[in-house]
Amino acid sequence: MSFLVDGILESMGNAMIDAGANCLKGGTFIWNGCNRISISYLKMNPQGLSGGWSMVTGSIYSLSLGIGGALTVMYFLMGWARDSIDVRSTFSFDGIFKLFIRLVLTTSLIANSMALVTGITECATAVVSTVGMELPEEQDSDVFDSFKSQLAEDKASGGTVLSSGLVGMAAGFFGAAIIIVCGVQILLTVFSRLFKMYLCIPFAPAAFAGFAGGSSFNQTGIAWLRTFIGYALEAVVIALAIAISYGLTKDAAAFNTTGEASVIGIMLTVCGYCVPMLACSSSAKLADNTVRRCLGL
Repeated sequence: MSFLVDGILESMGNAMIDAGANCLKGGTFIWNGCNRISISYLKMNPQGLSGGWSMVTGSIYSLSLGIGGALTVMYFLMGWARDSIDVRSTFSFDGIFKLFIRLVLTTSLIANSMALVTGITECATAVVSTVGMELPEEQDSDVFDSFKSQLAEDKASGGTVLSSGLVGMAAGFFGAAIIIVCGVQILLTVFSRLFKMYLCIPFAPAAFAGFAGGSSFNQTGIAWLRTFIGYALEAVVIALAIAISYGLTKDAAAFNTTGEASVIGIMLTVCGYCVPMLACSSSAKLADNTVRRCLGL
């Protein structure tokens, strides 16, 4: 009778271990799918998403052009007044000529701001395609095979197998949840970058109008250029950061348990399995700050 009970407990334990492994496989499948979608959006030109692109370059952009034109005149008059009443310098014909040259250049920049936006996005897309960085895909191997083999070799009792099964199933559910969250986080980071790029486009004419005033008024246009270029280059940094962090943590073996069939061994194995995904997710979130600090944007 005890042999029958022991066999039932052993079967239940092995089934729970398999359930935990299947959860990890499901999380890995979602992780790989999120990575494929992410890399496709990183390599995609924002103009390829016709819905969002047509919205920010349609009536909203036309309204921004009108506002930019009005601001150009206002900034030009403010710059004229500032230079003409400056008692420390002579308001010469050269100064007047410089003001009008700056006005013409600013007007041309506003009129061709969409061409500038398109050029920046195309350059960023070309860089990402040239780099050709592929996001890592985790293999959906059976994580707990070594534990099952170890339990069989040690001829563990049914109670031991059942307790190991409970821990394996719980750890599998927990690990799968972490992997799914990390994959979705990377996907949201990529979508957030595209959203911020689209959000910047309608403000281009109004920001460029500041160049007409010169001096401190230039900061609006400079700030827009720094922001938009930073978002454009963020795609390259995201791909590089994820690939580098995944490579560093994948082979680190920080939670090497040598297949020890114990509660601690199972938990450490799941932790080691999830660490590369956690590193990728956190690295993707830090890409925004990295590109700005490295390039001073």
